[in-house]
Amino acid sequence: MPPQILSRAMSVRVKAGDTVILPCQVVHTDNYVVAWLKDDKYLYFESQTYTEDDKRIVRLPNNSLVIYNATVKDSSNNYKCSILQNPHSIDLTHRLLVDENPRQESTPPQYSHKGIIRVKPSKKVEVNQGHNITLGCETDIQPPPEIKWFIENKKVDGYDPDVILNGNYITIKKVNESHSGLYQCLAEDGSETPAMEAINVVVNYKPKIEVDRIVYSGAGIESEITCIVSAHPAAVVTWLKDDKKLTQKKASIMMYHRTIPNSNKTKHILKILHTSARDFGEYKCHADNTIGYVVRSIILTGVPSQAKISGAKMTDDDAGIILKWHLESYSPISEYKVQYHRKGDSKWNIIEPEVKDGKGNQFIVECPIPELLPGSYEAILKARNEFGWSLESEPHTFSGDYPPDLALKGNSATVRSPGTFLALILVVLSCAFTSL
Repeated sequence: MPPQILSRAMSVRVKAGDTVILPCQVVHTDNYVVAWLKDDKYLYFESQTYTEDDKRIVRLPNNSLVIYNATVKDSSNNYKCSILQNPHSIDLTHRLLVDENPRQESTPPQYSHKGIIRVKPSKKVEVNQGHNITLGCETDIQPPPEIKWFIENKKVDGYDPDVILNGNYITIKKVNESHSGLYQCLAEDGSETPAMEAINVVVNYKPKIEVDRIVYSGAGIESEITCIVSAHPAAVVTWLKDDKKLTQKKASIMMYHRTIPNSNKTKHILKILHTSARDFGEYKCHADNTIGYVVRSIILTGVPSQAKISGAKMTDDDAGIILKWHLESYSPISEYKVQYHRKGDSKWNIIEPEVKDGKGNQFIVECPIPELLPGSYEAILKARNEFGWSLESEPHTFSGDYPPDLALKGNSATVRSPGTFLALILVVLSCAFTSL
């Protein structure tokens, strides 16, 4: 069956502050894209938003376009719902005129052709994290319509155990920042333009911080420490070193921040323009708002980074294994130390692999481990430069066993020498192989 738009074109005139619903009921569109455009610019491409005002201009699951708190700038003769197909799209065009009318503190309810719909406690609710709130939707439409609730355009269906639906009301227990958003109430009365209202829920919560616990750098280069903060109200962020507040210094320290797109997070950056040994140490990112505060520590260090396993191969005589790690260091490496043992043995064997020049700040370590006996082994690596030893690498586990088809000859079981037929089966337990 060909796709169709069943809704009819409308010319709508409203006052500023009203809620507008532009219908677009479609059928047979499973294999087609349905888009909304205003003045030939995309608002929605299916559920993908192309408007920066997507909290106010919303595409519903039934393809209707809802405009909350309409403004004069929303006026247009060309709101187009399109089923995109070749060679020509199927279009429905609505006209909208919004008259200037300064919004009052008490906004009127949204009217349906059969009655009114009103939300409680108000169109905007602000609540602190940890509290409970109840949202309501009341109507005098007769016969009583089915009330449907949507959260950010997704129907409330029990996906969140803290959001309890009870008839015309929603109760949210112990609210947190994930409960912020637009809660939409729709009175499904069988019409093409059912009455709808919305409540904007704003949750105030104390800051949350994301940091890299260790930042590796070197003398004479630029160092950058970052602290990603989410909070409402917005947090005041302070940087400290050795518990002393840092301030910007020309040609020395820069501090700035930027908003991360499509999120409620802000990235705060501390940049040391010319790092010296005295700049290494513990830094703290302190974020504070009216709800609370949080502090996270970051270590700026000049030692080599923690090595990561990057490969392995058998030795030429098949009697051992060559393990390969990679790491970063902004100063020349002076020493490597590999420790390995067979599991169950208390004694660790120590090898000091050859130090080779790196490429820039990238270093590769190759360590032959000869004459292995069957069994399960683990190995760790650490590296040293002028600022000290790195953290030990995560243990890398490997094993050596005789394959049965090589251990048997004729009708007798003959064990060949370990140097000839030892097969090494590499099992990465703590990290996956990666390539530079």
